[in-house]
Amino acid sequence: MGCGGSQPQADAVPPEKVRADTAKTPLIDVPNEAGDDGGAVSPKSFRQGSSRSDLAEGHIVLRVIRADLSKNFDSMGKMDPFASVVWMAEDGSRFEASKTRTDWGGHMTPVWNHTCRSQKYCRGDRVEIQVWEKDMIRNEFCGCASIAVEDLTPEGSPRTFPLVLNGESTGTVTIQALSLPLDRGPPEGEALQTNVDPALFESPVKRMGVSGGTAPFFHLALRQPAEGRTPSHFLGKDLSHANDEITFYEEALAERRKNDASMMPLLNFMFDYAGVVKLETVQPDGKEGPVKELLVMRNLRDGYTSLRMLDLKIGQVTAQAGWQGKSRLAAVRQSVIDGITNSAAEGFRLEGFDGRPPTLSSQDPLLDLGGKDRAAEKTVKKATRIMLQRLPAPETLAHFFDVHQEPADPGQGKLADVLAPIEVAEIVNHEVVRRLFELAVACRKCPVPQKWIGSSVALGFECGHLPERSEAGAKKTRQATHVNIFDWGRSELNTLSKHMQLTDMEQRDRSKFWGNYVGGIDRLSWEASRAYEQMFSNSDGWGEVTLTIYDFDSMTRNDMQGKITIPVEETPEKTVTLAGGIKLTFALTWRALPQGSRLKGTWRLNIVRAKDVPPCDGPLRKTSDPFCEVLAVSKDTRRRFRQCTCVKMWDLNPEWNEVFDLPVAAKEGQLQAALNAAGHSFGGGQPISEVSVPEGAEPSAVEEAIAQWRGRLGS
Repeated sequence: MGCGGSQPQADAVPPEKVRADTAKTPLIDVPNEAGDDGGAVSPKSFRQGSSRSDLAEGHIVLRVIRADLSKNFDSMGKMDPFASVVWMAEDGSRFEASKTRTDWGGHMTPVWNHTCRSQKYCRGDRVEIQVWEKDMIRNEFCGCASIAVEDLTPEGSPRTFPLVLNGESTGTVTIQALSLPLDRGPPEGEALQTNVDPALFESPVKRMGVSGGTAPFFHLALRQPAEGRTPSHFLGKDLSHANDEITFYEEALAERRKNDASMMPLLNFMFDYAGVVKLETVQPDGKEGPVKELLVMRNLRDGYTSLRMLDLKIGQVTAQAGWQGKSRLAAVRQSVIDGITNSAAEGFRLEGFDGRPPTLSSQDPLLDLGGKDRAAEKTVKKATRIMLQRLPAPETLAHFFDVHQEPADPGQGKLADVLAPIEVAEIVNHEVVRRLFELAVACRKCPVPQKWIGSSVALGFECGHLPERSEAGAKKTRQATHVNIFDWGRSELNTLSKHMQLTDMEQRDRSKFWGNYVGGIDRLSWEASRAYEQMFSNSDGWGEVTLTIYDFDSMTRNDMQGKITIPVEETPEKTVTLAGGIKLTFALTWRALPQGSRLKGTWRLNIVRAKDVPPCDGPLRKTSDPFCEVLAVSKDTRRRFRQCTCVKMWDLNPEWNEVFDLPVAAKEGQLQAALNAAGHSFGGGQPISEVSVPEGAEPSAVEEAIAQWRGRLGS
C-alpha cells in the first residue's frame, strides 16, 4: 500500500522501495513483497524534453517546517529525523528535489524550516514528503505524505498532512507552499538555474566515491567531448544535497559572464561550473536508481592516474548561528570542533586527504583502542577525520609532498628520460606557493568583503606516474597542479551593488569574516612557502641527520625509544646501536641528477630495519608500533627536512627498506624569482628566507615571520 493510504499505487512510494542504506544514498531500490523491483524514483517514464516547461503553470516554493511523529523508530534512544522531497510529474517521472538537514535529537518533533528551490509545476503533479530516521547502519523509513500540487496552491499558509506507512498513520508533516506566476520567474534571492542538455551525457550515471563531505558525486561522460576535453571532463554533484550552493554557483557564473576585472582574479580559482542536468542513475548493484538533478562541475580527477589532494577548510570560525540555515546548536557544535582542531591555531584545518601516502595511511587512529580492523567503518571514518583535523600545517604539507614511496623511483638508468619523484615534489611545491600567493593577492583586490564561512581550498597533483624530463614535462606537471577554492554551502557571493544595500552592521560583519578568510589564506600560503624554503632551497648541502625511533600512539604523545645523529656523507649499509639497545640499519649515498634539473642531486637515505625495539604497548602486550623519523639539518642550520617511515604495528623487529631523498638545490632563489615575477618584486625583493623559520621555532618568531609575509603581500 502506498504512503498516501487511499492514493493509487502509481502515485505513492511503497516503504519497502524507499529504504535508505546510508545517509548519502537516501533512495535505493529494493524489491517489495510482491517481487516488484521498481524504485523510489523510477526513471522508466522520465522524459528529458522541454514539453514540461512548455506546459508549466507556474513556480512553486515548498518549505518543510516540521513533523510530529507518533511512533519511535529508534530502538536505542532518540531519533534524528530528516525529510526528503520527491517531485512526481503527471507523466510518471520522479526525482528527488531536495533534502532537509538532520535534526539531531529532534526525536518525535523534528523541526527543519527547510526551504526548497522553486520548481516549475504542471497540473497533475504531486509532491511526496518522506520522513527518515538517520541511523549509523541503515536509515529507517518513518512514513510519507503524497500531496497533489492542486492541494498546495494557491494558499500560502502552513498546512499539515498525514504521514502514512503501510497504510497506518505515523504522524503528520507541516509544510508551506508559495505559488508564483510563470512570468515572474523564480522567487527573489534565488538565482536563475542554468539548465544543461542531458543529451550531452551518457545515461544512466553511477555514483563515485570521494573523501570528505556528505554530497554524493556521480560520474558524467560526455557523448561528444569538445576538442581538448575527455569524456570525463565533468562530474555531477547531487543537487538535493547542494541546494545551499547552487545560488552561489549561478551568481558566480553570472559575474564571470560580465568579465568584471575586479572579481575575475578571485573567481578564476573556482571550479568550472556549467549548470544543472537531470539524469537517470544506476545503483552499485546495477539496478535502476533515482532520477537526479546534478550540478555539472569540473572533474579534478579527469586525466589523472592517481590524484593526491588536500581539502583545507579555511577560517578560524567555520559556522555562525542563523547564517544560511545554520542552527544555534549546530553552530555551537562546530565552534567546539574549531577550538580543538587546527582551525583555531592556524586559521585552517585539513578536512579531507585523497591519495594519502603510505606513511600517513599506516597511522591507525584507533590503534590504542584495538585497531581499526575491529571497529565499524563509520567509527574509523570519524576517527580518521579527527586525526586529520588536528594535524598542524607543517605535518600536513610534509605528508602532501611525501613522494619517497609513491610514485615509485624509476632507478638511475631511467633518470635521463623521466623526472625523479623528488623533482616532481619540488615543482609541485613551487607551483602551489606561486598560486597561493596569487590567491592571497586576488583576495586583496576583491572590491568588497565576502562572507565565506566553511569554504575550502583544494591542493592537488598527479602522483601516479612520472613526467618526461623536458620543459614540456615540467610544464604539464605545473598544469596538473591544483589550487582551487570550493564548498559554498554557507557562503554568500557579495558584489559591489549588494554591498551598498547592506546596513553598516552587515557591512562590518562581512569585513570581519572576510578578515578571517584572508588570514587563513595568508597563513596557508606562508606555510607552503616555508615548506619549500626548508625542503628545496638548500643549495649548500645537508650537514647532519638525526634518526629517531618512536612508538606510535593514537591517543597520546608518541614515545621516543632511541635516536642517533649521523653526518651526511657516503655511508655503505651500516648498523648502529641506539640508546635502549635498538639496532638500526641504514645506508646513505649521493645521487647526482641530470644537467638542467632544478636540483643538483639528492642524498639517498635508506632506512633498512631496526631490531630489538623495546615493548611500549603496556604491561599486557609485549609489542611496539615503531616508526623512524628522519630530520636533516642544513650545513648553515637554517633549514630542516623532516619525514617519517611507515608505522609497523605490533613489531619489535621492523623491516622498512624505505629510501628518502634529501634534495640539494641547483641554485638558490628559485621561489623568490617566481614570487617577484607574480608580485612585481615581492616584498621589495628582500630574500624570502627572512620570513621563513624552521618547524619548531618559538611561537613569537613564527608570528613575526607571518606578519612580515602579510606585509609583503600587501606591498
